[in-house]
Amino acid sequence: MMVRMNLSHCSRKQFIRGTVSLGASFLVGKNLTVNANEPQIIEEKQVATCCHMCGGGTGVIATVRNGVVAGLEPNVHNPIGVCNVADSYENNSQYGGAMCPKGLSGIMALYDPDRITKPLMRTNPEKGIGVDPKWREISWDEALSEITTELRKLLEDERPEALITVSENSLVTDIQKDFCKLFGTPNAGFHTNICSATRKGAAKAVLGVDEPLGDYQNSKYMLLFGWNPLSAVKWSHLPQIILNGKQNGAKLVVIDPRYSETAAKADVWHPITPGTDGALALAMAHVIINAKIYDEEFINNWTTGFSEYQKYVQDKTPEWAEKICGVSANDIRKLAIDFASNQPAIADAWIGPGQQSNGFNAIRAVFLLNVLVGSVDKKGGMLLTKELQLGPSMINKSSSNIKRYDQLEKYPFGHKSGVYVETFRQLAQQNGPYPVDAAIITMSNPVLSVPNTLQVIEGLKRLKFITVIDNYLSETALMADIVLPGTTYLERFGLVTRGIHWQYVALRQPVKQPLYGQLSESDIFIELAKRLHLRDDNGNLPFEEIGYLQYLDYRLRGSIANISLEELQELPGAVWRSEQETPYRQYVTEPIQTESGKFQFVLDKEKYAEMPHILLPEYHRRIWEPDDKYPFYLLSWKHVTHTHSRTQNNPYLSELKDYNHLYINPDTGKSMGFEDGDEVRVTSPYGSLRANLKFSASMHPKVVGTDWGFGHWGFGDYAKGKGFAVNKLNDFIVDQVTGQAAHKEICVKIERF
Repeated sequence: MMVRMNLSHCSRKQFIRGTVSLGASFLVGKNLTVNANEPQIIEEKQVATCCHMCGGGTGVIATVRNGVVAGLEPNVHNPIGVCNVADSYENNSQYGGAMCPKGLSGIMALYDPDRITKPLMRTNPEKGIGVDPKWREISWDEALSEITTELRKLLEDERPEALITVSENSLVTDIQKDFCKLFGTPNAGFHTNICSATRKGAAKAVLGVDEPLGDYQNSKYMLLFGWNPLSAVKWSHLPQIILNGKQNGAKLVVIDPRYSETAAKADVWHPITPGTDGALALAMAHVIINAKIYDEEFINNWTTGFSEYQKYVQDKTPEWAEKICGVSANDIRKLAIDFASNQPAIADAWIGPGQQSNGFNAIRAVFLLNVLVGSVDKKGGMLLTKELQLGPSMINKSSSNIKRYDQLEKYPFGHKSGVYVETFRQLAQQNGPYPVDAAIITMSNPVLSVPNTLQVIEGLKRLKFITVIDNYLSETALMADIVLPGTTYLERFGLVTRGIHWQYVALRQPVKQPLYGQLSESDIFIELAKRLHLRDDNGNLPFEEIGYLQYLDYRLRGSIANISLEELQELPGAVWRSEQETPYRQYVTEPIQTESGKFQFVLDKEKYAEMPHILLPEYHRRIWEPDDKYPFYLLSWKHVTHTHSRTQNNPYLSELKDYNHLYINPDTGKSMGFEDGDEVRVTSPYGSLRANLKFSASMHPKVVGTDWGFGHWGFGDYAKGKGFAVNKLNDFIVDQVTGQAAHKEICVKIERF
């Protein structure tokens, strides 16, 4: 039985109040206990929603028995989990959808006994690693009153910009932006700038869209730079469509310092020196141009700057690149000729090259390979994806004219999510453009997710008042003054619109009402706006009568879907999909959204006159390179079982992986006198930590590496004390053009512990 909530008649108070659980289950200590004497099946229902164990938004059908969520499975009506182009949907959907381990573990995230259940107030003013906050449980009203009092001080002092907000993407993004506008602060920040801002900026510069997606299932040649989609799973259909592409005859080539899970499925793997992807891509362009195997007609009609680019790459020979990146000149020539000769082809790059200080130009050089061979927005090529845009907000408030604290304007292709590295550097060093006193941090853990952990902590200590909204007492929550319990995706509403190449919108809706009667993250911001009496440009109190459901309904009606929330809920799988087939060669009928109106080999000379090194995708060495004292590159990567540092307390996922080792090439390790399993000290100029060494032939001889997200001292019993946190070894380094955090730009030495 598919059960739907009556959205049109669900008031804000009713939504917050929730419903009484029908089940006989309850939490006792650390166990989910069911009374065996009760009837085991009283009621069963199925609810369509969207996963949020990461930002992918995979379609989910949840089964609820006796009021307890008992099962999760893919929602085949939702293309996230099936494919990314309409052409493949009918065929792929007959085989069902996909979910990754993170999504399948969502039940444990809901029922995790380590979740925060009540608001907490700090009673110990001291803050730092190992410091007991001496929490006191308080009521929701008391917690919201405390936060309101602190925020009102900023308004009374006419210093609204002294508030910063930090949030995970796609959770409370739009409401948080509107709240900040009403409050008067420009300092709303989101996750992208510590994830993929460089790729977005490079794509915007070359192609005019910020999230192009490859049509892998229909490609003939897939060339991936520093990306491991078969393990670092975001959209859960990606592994399958890449493997489908191989089954259809495509060649898969991986450029990566590590023999990753994707490299293991590849036809060819080239272990490249970290941070040199741009040099390899430029040398490939040199070969393609000089062999005259580029798409001359496409370049003449749809691009700008080719002659300058052609001149620039003339000395970027394979021999030049071989000395830089460690891939042989003969292999580079073969790569270039194979790529250009097997069409349609895709050249793609993600956070491997992107999370380094030269990432913007590196990824531009990779994307321009698609432009060279004309494999842009055609079936099997790199697609100009445009997600469905929700209608404008009902909140009529102009943006603040105060400059952002993170100085985003310094970065010509900076992302609207901000520059976290700059924020926390300035907080720690107290040299920002103005003082910042307060922060609201929602479902984010900057202590572990922003480079330079110890200095991030120092920055947080400089704030007078911190509110954290989270499900766990994360390392950042342990620095807070007030902690509010958050929701899991199985307890809240939202809309999902991205990740495929035709327009759709899917409903995220509660499978259960919030277990502990907590407000949703969005309703917290709405409630604060009400208590602060925040007014719009017309002097009205917009959130006085508006709840989150009405807010979503208004924006959904204003989109191309033009339907209500209730109508969306009634559609199969609670998903609206455009009837239009996947559009190809959109640039023929629609303007190309670059500054020149064409695909760009070169940027505007006048606009970027002060940054001549970005006019062309020039190769420059990273800011931080190995030396005699710190001889190893240190890389990190996502494992299929975990999302950043957010899932290590999930027992289901911990059974699969609960510890991170430091991997080293066996020949390198033996030459230093190490044995497999040794405990070692890993040191950079910014920190030192203990790690367990593990020999792996998958590693480049000059590289050591590890799985991201471990090393917790907060969160919960399953997460604490397992492995090490990479960002304790980082500096405050960013990509110089986008402000992207350079997580992968670390150099270390290794010694016996």
